[in-house]
Amino acid sequence: MLHTRIEPGEIPVIHLEGEIDLDSVETFRWVISDAIRGASEAVVDFTGVTFIDSSGTGLLVRFCLDYKAQGVQLRLRNIPPVVDDVFSMLKVRALVGDDAFLDQ
Repeated sequence: MLHTRIEPGEIPVIHLEGEIDLDSVETFRWVISDAIRGASEAVVDFTGVTFIDSSGTGLLVRFCLDYKAQGVQLRLRNIPPVVDDVFSMLKVRALVGDDAFLDQ
């Protein structure tokens, strides 16, 4: 189950906790879309994420690329090792660019 919290502001911060998988990907889609509406940048904080599968990773990559094409920067921070392992395996940094990651 995925729990989310949006910290509004000029640069909204989306806090995620739990699992990002096929069962929660629609919640993930809705939260990101809602939080970034009208912003030129947003931060996704993965501190509480315990699992991410290919559906969640694929949606995240799609968001990063689509928003970047629209001039909106989606930045990722506090990637736990379990998520970073999946990102490494799926080459997420190469796909979205190192500039999307705040913790390098």
